[in-house]
Amino acid sequence: MKKRSFLLICLMLSVSTLALAATEIDVWLTGHSNEEMRIIKEITETSFTAKTGIKVNYTLLSWTDNENRFLMAAATGDAPDVGGSGPLFLPELGLRGALMDLTNMPGFDEIYKRSYPNFYRSLQYKGLTFGVPYDATVTTAYFRTDIFNDLGIQKIDTWDELKQALPKLQARGSNFCLQFQLNEILYADVNMFMWQRGADDYTPDLTASGYDSPECIAAFTEYTELYTKYKIPTEIPAFQAFINGDLAMTVQYPFFYQNLTHAAPQIAGKWSIAEVPGTITAGKLNRTTNANGNAIGIFESSKKKDEAWEYIKWITDASTQIEISNRIMNTIQASLFMPSNRSAIGQISLKKEVVELFSTALENGNRSIYGLVAPRHRRRYLQMAAQKVILQGEDPKKAILEAAAEHNSEIKKKQVEYDRFIKKLLKR
Repeated sequence: MKKRSFLLICLMLSVSTLALAATEIDVWLTGHSNEEMRIIKEITETSFTAKTGIKVNYTLLSWTDNENRFLMAAATGDAPDVGGSGPLFLPELGLRGALMDLTNMPGFDEIYKRSYPNFYRSLQYKGLTFGVPYDATVTTAYFRTDIFNDLGIQKIDTWDELKQALPKLQARGSNFCLQFQLNEILYADVNMFMWQRGADDYTPDLTASGYDSPECIAAFTEYTELYTKYKIPTEIPAFQAFINGDLAMTVQYPFFYQNLTHAAPQIAGKWSIAEVPGTITAGKLNRTTNANGNAIGIFESSKKKDEAWEYIKWITDASTQIEISNRIMNTIQASLFMPSNRSAIGQISLKKEVVELFSTALENGNRSIYGLVAPRHRRRYLQMAAQKVILQGEDPKKAILEAAAEHNSEIKKKQVEYDRFIKKLLKR
C-alpha cells in the first residue's frame, strides 16, 4: 500500500513538472537596453504570465550578432520558441524552413490589422508571412525655427524647396544632413527618394532589380546631387551640430526628438518637427518616409507554437504596447518605445501634436520589400554606388545601373538556391 502511494505521488509530481515545463517559452529579442528588457520582463510577468500561466524566458541579443545567433540556433536545433529581430531577416529564416508561416494561425487577420500594412512588405514573400511587427520608428524632419526665421525661410515641404534654401543656410554657416550620411544604412535614405518617385528595390513580381528603372535613376541622381552639387555633409555629428547651429535641418528617427527634449535645454523653443520633404509627382506631394522597427516570429522547431502565438497576440495588443511604451518612457530618461499597434500610438507619453505627427508619418511610411537577396548584400550595392558617385565622382546613372546589374545577378542565384525551399513551403 505504501509502495503504491509512493508511486502515485511520484507520478503526480512528474505530471506537475511536465505541465509546468509546458507553460514556459523562450523568447529572444534584439536591440533593447538592459533597462528596457527589465521593464518588458516585469510587465510580462504581471500581465501575460499572470493571466495565461505561460512563463517567458527572455534572452537579449545585440544587433552585432543577432543574425548569427539565430542562424546557429536554427542549424543546431537550439532555437527559441519566439525570435525578434529586424524585419527583413525573418523571411530569410522563414524561406529556409526555420520560421513558420503565420497566416494560418487563429486570429491572424485581426493581428495583421493592428499594424501598418506597409510594415509587412519586409515580412512576407509570395503570400507567406514570417513575422509580426511589435515596435516602430519613423523618419521625420527637425529644423531650427530661430535660424529659419532669421533667414526668412518658410517651412520646407519639398526637396526642391530645400535646395533653394541651402545656399542661404550655408552662407550663414549652417546646413542640412540626411539621416544615415554615408554609413552602411544609407539605403534607407536612398529608399525614401525612390519611394517618393514610385520606384522600389525590386520589380513588382520580385524577379528583377528595380534599380534600373527611370524613376529609380532619377531618385538616385537627386539623392547624390544633394552631396555633390548642394554640398550637404557626408559626415557630421547630427545631434551636436543641430544644437550649435551647424545644422539648421535634418531628418532623423524619434529618438532625436527625445534627446533634444531632454538633453538640449539651451535650444528649447528654437526648434520644431515636421514630415520629411517630399516630391511632387502627378501633381501630388508624396512624403513617403522610412518606417522601421522590430518584428517577431515563431520558430518551426518550437513544440509550443500555440503558447508562442498567445505571446505574440499579447505583446502586439494595444493595451500591452501602451503600458510598455509609457513605462519605458516614464522610467528611462530620453528613451522611446513606439508601438507598432496603430490604435496604441495615440496614447503614448508624448505631446499630442508630436504624437499626431509621428502617427501621420507612420501612415505615410514605407519599409524595404523583401526579395530573395539578403538585405546585407542589397544594402551594399546602394552603399557602393553612392560612394562611387559622392567620393569618386562617378556618373550617378552609371553607378546605379552597375548596382542593378549586381543585384540582378544575385537575384538569379538566389532563385535557384531557394527554389526547393519555396516550392516546399507553398505546398503546405
